[in-house]
Amino acid sequence: MDHCHPKKSGLSSCHSIPAKPVPYGHLALLSLFLSIPLHLLASGHFSISYSAYAQLFISGIVVFWVGFPIVKAFFQSIQTINPNMFTLLGSGTLTAYFYSLFVLISNHQSHGALYLDAAAAITTLVLAGQWIEQRSADKLSNALQALLTLTPPTARLLSHGSEKIVPCAEIQLGHHLLVLPGETIPADGKILEGHASVEESILTGEPLPIEKFVGDSVLAGTLVSGGRLLILAEKAGTDSLIARLAQLVDEARANPPPFQRLADKIAGIFTPLVLFLALATAVGWILAGETAANSISRAVAVLIAACPCALGLAAPVATACGLSRAARLGVLIRDPSSLEKLSKVKLLVVDKTGTLTEGNPTVTHLTTAGGVSKTFALTLGASLASSSLHPLSKAIVKAALSKNLSLEKISDIQDTPGQGIAGKTKNRELLLGQLSFLEQKKINIPQTLRSANSGTAGPAVWLAQENQCLARFDMADPIRSTTPTAIHSLKNLGIDIELLTGDQPEPARAVASQLGITRLQAAVKPEGKAARVSALIGTVPGLVAMAGDGTNDAPALASADLGISLGSGTDAAKEAAAVVVLKGDIAGIARAFLMGRATIRVIRQNLCLAFAYNALALPAAAGLLISSTGWALSPTWAATSMAFSCLLLTGNAMRLLRYKP
Repeated sequence: MDHCHPKKSGLSSCHSIPAKPVPYGHLALLSLFLSIPLHLLASGHFSISYSAYAQLFISGIVVFWVGFPIVKAFFQSIQTINPNMFTLLGSGTLTAYFYSLFVLISNHQSHGALYLDAAAAITTLVLAGQWIEQRSADKLSNALQALLTLTPPTARLLSHGSEKIVPCAEIQLGHHLLVLPGETIPADGKILEGHASVEESILTGEPLPIEKFVGDSVLAGTLVSGGRLLILAEKAGTDSLIARLAQLVDEARANPPPFQRLADKIAGIFTPLVLFLALATAVGWILAGETAANSISRAVAVLIAACPCALGLAAPVATACGLSRAARLGVLIRDPSSLEKLSKVKLLVVDKTGTLTEGNPTVTHLTTAGGVSKTFALTLGASLASSSLHPLSKAIVKAALSKNLSLEKISDIQDTPGQGIAGKTKNRELLLGQLSFLEQKKINIPQTLRSANSGTAGPAVWLAQENQCLARFDMADPIRSTTPTAIHSLKNLGIDIELLTGDQPEPARAVASQLGITRLQAAVKPEGKAARVSALIGTVPGLVAMAGDGTNDAPALASADLGISLGSGTDAAKEAAAVVVLKGDIAGIARAFLMGRATIRVIRQNLCLAFAYNALALPAAAGLLISSTGWALSPTWAATSMAFSCLLLTGNAMRLLRYKP
């Protein structure tokens, strides 16, 4: 935060660690070691000849040598005309020191009001406060670094039939990697051989191992708990999901959220205002008949107590903790402003397949037209479906492979997102998709296929050759076991749900009915999804969020107040979304909302505490409470209260690192 440190000082903010960290812990201990005998001399518990000059010497070492980072930041804030917390701290400390020097030179008795011990105590407490903040930043950095250390240092590379151990940095696209039980997957990729249970909880929050088969995708950093896998490396190193996750979280931490921008503006006005208030305090008490020493003491207390560090610390530490914890829960928040949006969402628009359901449909029934064999229809359908990533297409391919059918080569492939796919084989034109897709192409559909009853309420996929419909594939896609609980959690948060799907009305209504979802839009084309989301904005008392995973969802994600992409989705969907949920179901989406609300709640708590601290500390430091309490905040106690307020806000924010939604 620019209001805390001039960037040239290497202290880019009062809450961030410079490239070469200042050893604040060691400096604080050294300052404390020197301040103890200084306090004994100042209080008269220990008497020596020339005690006042000894105090001046020791205090000078503490303020100008041990506390050099603070003095340097003070002068650079003056040089760059960038008032910040060190403007106040430096002004208070140097005023206390040089006023004492003036008294000592002008009064050789030297037993007047000296504030040399106060200058040293303030320096000690500020260094201690900086060390506490440095420790907090280290914990956040360690949490982020833990993501990167999930990937193993080496991998088993299979090349020309032989196995060799290579550093993970040498893994390239297309390499074949062998992963044994108990080992960590070194790169994002696809399973070529084998079947295993993979623990993805460290990335997705999924508590149970997931069964992975040939063709399934796997992520770097996840653990193979059973089985042996041969993996085709698709992304490795800095391109892997786990590396991009850490990078995006780190980038997001550097962008201040709206709360922090407001706090920065207030702090920018606050600093020169406090300088004026300190001057007014000194002048006012002198005019009221108080001694110059007491008047300056109260002015110094105002400068120290009113340090905007608490105000500046309120949001960034909580934001960083929230982003770090969200990443560990499988929720990637690209922009901190999305945290505030997550807390304001009142309507969530979701797709059905893969979000509410397992996203792993199976072919339950195959109905063919007269004279068409099921083997022939399944072969043609799977051949065309093999060029699509849609879950329904994968289900047809899986059904064909389970029967050991040989697929045909397809050319001239044309994919219409959300509707169907077209291609050619042996100069015959094939179509595969929704009923409406075939009807648009003027395909002749026998009544026997239209009226066929498979006994399931799942979606249906239709196959046509030339202008004749050949078959109907009926699918079943079970509702995820975590979906009912997640929907209950969302409703408890006051978030309504609308099911917006390209599936036909019958299967969509069946799913909505089972889950108690009353808002439903079915048979919606991709362009219709974006239009529907745009139409919903402004119709609810809060924001509208859209969750999707396909290329056809990208326009709708961009149209929503907040776009949420599922980790299993396409790159287009992820680029259009501000939030990415690595575990691609509604339970992960619920975690995102809970995490966002918890973070904003802590930020608000910190801001309230920061304002309350300043509201109490300033009058006490200025001596405005003397008439009612007989007590004023001394410079030393002002520094103590300032350090305590920063510690309180940091501790409150660090609770987010242990938050369990």
